[in-house]
Amino acid sequence: MEKIDFKEFSNTSFWKEGDDDIIFFTYSPNLEMGISDAKEIVKNRLEYTNGKSAYVLVDATNIKSTTKEAREYMSDPMGGLSGILGGAFLSNKIVTTVIVNLFFKINQPSVPAKFFTDKEEALNWLKKIKAENSEKAVAHEHRN
Repeated sequence: MEKIDFKEFSNTSFWKEGDDDIIFFTYSPNLEMGISDAKEIVKNRLEYTNGKSAYVLVDATNIKSTTKEAREYMSDPMGGLSGILGGAFLSNKIVTTVIVNLFFKINQPSVPAKFFTDKEEALNWLKKIKAENSEKAVAHEHRN
């Protein structure tokens, strides 16, 4: 699928595919993510979305390593999870799979998050989560 609104930063690239407002992003090759990288990535993502909350599909294949500080920041609702409604992580590299699964196990994100090795499965899961959350929001509005 064609990349729409593609924007490249020093450690990441962001884009959309289609019209469902899911933000796709990938990290620069062999990224060894430290705390300053993590903060820059979040700043760039919020700039890309104009501060609006979004569902994200993250291709984590290029992550070589992350520091404990960076992992903690990325799982903080006031840090890396700021503006994220749900996230699907994608990779088929064993090292990345270990890093992401460790991240989920230790840091337990406060938003829906899941790891995938297939892009279509990841996208379908995100669309399902997005639809479920939309239904909950509509039901909540009708109660008030």
